[in-house]
Amino acid sequence: MMIKKICFSMLFVTLASCGFEPIFSKKNSEIVINELQLNGDKGINRKIISNLNIKEKNQSELGYILILDSNKIIEVVSKDKSGNASIYKTTLNVDIALRKEDELIKDKKFNLSFTYNNIKNKFDLSEYQRNIEANLINKITEEILIFLNL
Repeated sequence: MMIKKICFSMLFVTLASCGFEPIFSKKNSEIVINELQLNGDKGINRKIISNLNIKEKNQSELGYILILDSNKIIEVVSKDKSGNASIYKTTLNVDIALRKEDELIKDKKFNLSFTYNNIKNKFDLSEYQRNIEANLINKITEEILIFLNL
């Protein structure tokens, strides 16, 4: 019994001080962006750019043009007997392209969706939809960060 406690405490001390940190926890992109072209939903685009921590730098000739096109679709998936919506689906579509002058360097489409039940209180439903949108934006931002750094 005493040996188990000693082994457990040594294992805990060893793992607690190992310095583990997620690879993409720091959202610093090494890509120099000269120009941002934002199309589609302005709110989603602003949140993605803010989360990516990208700022335009016009001083460098080595920079890229980042093109971001996004949209959000909220659709009714199912209705109840009386015709009221019972299940919704929120989908975020983000197209990203990285260009250097007239040459396309890389591009990708990101699509995430979330299905959820209706809430009778419309204020609570709109708050829930905003939270879902924020979570989807955060997930897409992480995927974009990985895509840009590869």
